[in-house]
Amino acid sequence: MTRVHFLKKINHPKILTILKLFYSIFFIAIFFQLQTTAQKVSLNLKVLNAQLEPFENATALLYRLPDSVIIEKKVLKSTDIFLVEQSTNYFLKITATSKQIFEKAIKVKLQTIQLEIILMDKVESMKEITIVSKKSFMKEEDDKTIVDATVLANSSTNAFEVIEKTPGTIIDQDGNVYLNSTTPATIFLNGREMKLSSADLASLLKSLPANSVNKIEIMRNPSAKYDAASSGGILNIVLKKGVKVGSSGSLNIATFQGVYNTSTIGFNINNGTTKFNSYLSYQYTKKNSFESIISNRNFDIDSVSVSQNSFTKYPSITNYLSAGTDYAINNKWSIGVDVKLNTTKNENKSINNINISKINIAPLLAKNNSDVYNNNNAIFLSNTLNSKFKIDTIGSEWTNVLEYSIFNYHNSQQYTNNYYIPSIANLNGDGDNDNDKKIFSFQSDLVLKSKHGFTFETGLKLSNSNSNNKSLFYKDSANQNRQFDLFQTNTYNYSESINAAYLQVSKTFFGFTIKPGLRFETTNISGNQIVPTDTNFSIKRKDVFPYVYLKHKLFKIYGQTLMANAIFRKSIKRPYYESLNPYPKFIDQYLYEAGNPLLKPQFTTNYEFNVTFNDMPVASVGINFTKDIFSSVIYQDESTKIAFRTFDNLGKNKEMYCRLVAGIPPGGKYFFYIGGVYNYNEYRGFYQNQIFNYNRGSFTFFTFHEYKFTKSFTCNLQAFLRSKALQNFYELNTFGGMVVSANKSMLKRKANLILSVNDVLQTNRVVFQFDRNNQNINGKRINDTRKIGITFRYNFGLKPKEEKKNGFEAPAEARE
Repeated sequence: MTRVHFLKKINHPKILTILKLFYSIFFIAIFFQLQTTAQKVSLNLKVLNAQLEPFENATALLYRLPDSVIIEKKVLKSTDIFLVEQSTNYFLKITATSKQIFEKAIKVKLQTIQLEIILMDKVESMKEITIVSKKSFMKEEDDKTIVDATVLANSSTNAFEVIEKTPGTIIDQDGNVYLNSTTPATIFLNGREMKLSSADLASLLKSLPANSVNKIEIMRNPSAKYDAASSGGILNIVLKKGVKVGSSGSLNIATFQGVYNTSTIGFNINNGTTKFNSYLSYQYTKKNSFESIISNRNFDIDSVSVSQNSFTKYPSITNYLSAGTDYAINNKWSIGVDVKLNTTKNENKSINNINISKINIAPLLAKNNSDVYNNNNAIFLSNTLNSKFKIDTIGSEWTNVLEYSIFNYHNSQQYTNNYYIPSIANLNGDGDNDNDKKIFSFQSDLVLKSKHGFTFETGLKLSNSNSNNKSLFYKDSANQNRQFDLFQTNTYNYSESINAAYLQVSKTFFGFTIKPGLRFETTNISGNQIVPTDTNFSIKRKDVFPYVYLKHKLFKIYGQTLMANAIFRKSIKRPYYESLNPYPKFIDQYLYEAGNPLLKPQFTTNYEFNVTFNDMPVASVGINFTKDIFSSVIYQDESTKIAFRTFDNLGKNKEMYCRLVAGIPPGGKYFFYIGGVYNYNEYRGFYQNQIFNYNRGSFTFFTFHEYKFTKSFTCNLQAFLRSKALQNFYELNTFGGMVVSANKSMLKRKANLILSVNDVLQTNRVVFQFDRNNQNINGKRINDTRKIGITFRYNFGLKPKEEKKNGFEAPAEARE
């Protein structure tokens, strides 16, 4: 296939040709891969460190056997090539500072050889492996920022807290994560979207142990390869798996004391060779925390004020089990399977004291309290099959991922409403709610790299999610006849099918790297409420989302390159199942939550310009245009006068933002960065049939400091501050948080003792206010955020057995 013909196929106007192109490119690439040269073939090396990251500047010696003549000596790049003769035997020796010597006998036949080399760190004992190399805490890689989660996990009790401490992220009171814009980010787990509500997702992340997180990938403007339903960007949580070579593992135990205690204990074991690798990890966590909310809701229409003081205690027990294996069939094909099981048992008891009066008039109209008890169990099971085919030695590959996940949730609720003023009979209620989700997804991605510098990426994704929600509630007053609660009893079924195909091409011209892309998605959503009334809705649509990425070197400062990139992107945000489900969820006798089945998706167009220095993000400016924004709002039922929280499409928004980061790169005794984001929003919309417009700016500052006192003792400080800002139409006062930790290495660096203090100044408390359209709501929220923690982690490892040299003896010089 000629290049001209190839480009014609890419530019074919019909979207369906993407699938034909996907398969034709793949089989043609395999055909060319089978071709070999007449006399010499390539010995292609891929050099990695113990963390499986690209490693450079190792020294390689290539000997020809049996005469032990040195054929070539060179300093290696992370990917490098030797030209070797067919039907000849060689011996390869690679050395690098602080790394173990790598030696391997190689028998060359007729085809190109691919060799993945992992340089393990030097250890004091041949029976134990200790990781001593240093990873960058934060770095920029094309269109994403990668944050090493190790330091953040040391002072965290779960994965949710790791995200809270990730630089530049903000989490609201409902568990939504924000990156740059006022639109919540989409949360991925190991590269795949978790189709759960923000509350369910927050609950799942809080049940994952902190040390299960390997890194956080922040994609503020993801490429066409990723789902278009990510207007607020993507935050990808990458969980740890087994190491590639040798056997290793760790034991950990930790306790965190705030008002209440959280304790956890667990282990992980990794075992592998160059072909077969497996891992197993388990974590048990017993957690307890609280939340206190003091609020006042004033409704001008009735001149009524509702004051509430609630206290909720959240004890829980979590078991997390993760296991997996992967097998390299040959130097091209590899397959793997991963299973993750998470079980959580939660109990929470909420005490709500409520006073009702006329606004600014002292006598109480009513005084009562509501005691709510919830007992729920959640099970999350994820099964993943994956395969990878390495097409050539320059990075072309074909990957496939098949995943099936199950999320089961059961909650039993009991509540009692006690009425003191006026004194009337108590109202008791109880019920059960069951939510069953099944999520299936298949993704196939093909990357082809040509010798002319082109990189072609194409793929498809099929996903289907089915949710069944059933609730059955009863109520009785003054111990009279128990009867159905028709208001809370509900049966609702939901199905979502989203299929996509994409194509993107990248090439560097005259110092400019350009990557245009196109993504086509079909959406088929249907919901059916059976109880209390038979209603249904559906959403069917087809959309095309363009993407353009440009990168260019600016100049060098102190020998380091300053890079710039620009991004254009269109995206969508679809309403989730929970925001569409009309089922009312009881909060107290004056507030409930319900979804809105009439919600429409919102669309965002984004332009962004970024600058990086030595792979560190330095500056960015951008602008977002969003229409049909759907947000969490509070309305009042005119008949019952009860407030309810729901979602609605209210208007459009123009958002401009600027982000700056500066600091000292890691590698020395002291490393730090400090950054800030400024957001300015121009919102135009309608709320309760009245004009609702505002212009508002806000700042977010974040910083991280690490100082190495000795080789075995390090201290860290991480903090953030957010100025007064609007979020979901609530005005939040300035708040922030600070975390300090000290890490002591001991027992010949096989163990670490970590002391940490979260929310040192107790400033992570949210004061909120809402004053719009005859409603005034104000209050504050306090959580169990100040905690003192102690973590002990012991690492163990076994050096892999020496590989046999296929009957060949290493040269004497190589054995020295």
